[in-house]
Amino acid sequence: AGKRVKQEIYALLDAPTPEKLRTWLETGYRLAQAEDDRVAVARILADPDISDALRAAAEEVIDGTPEELRYFLETGRYEVDE
Repeated sequence: AGKRVKQEIYALLDAPTPEKLRTWLETGYRLAQAEDDRVAVARILADPDISDALRAAAEEVIDGTPEELRYFLETGRYEVDE
């Protein structure tokens, strides 16, 4: 889990209610993970030594959906340079 996900989990632990937990699991986690993933893609882009293909793929996905970001980080970035 990234920084944003951890922050939100700690906030939930401070004031746990079934409603807050349910809401966070349904929507909050996805959005927090997307923010963490966007930061991870930005870090990839900050590396001056990445290939042109990886840079193009990262630039294309950085404004994508949470699902696109997650796919890129888990799988797509490794497929780019094959």
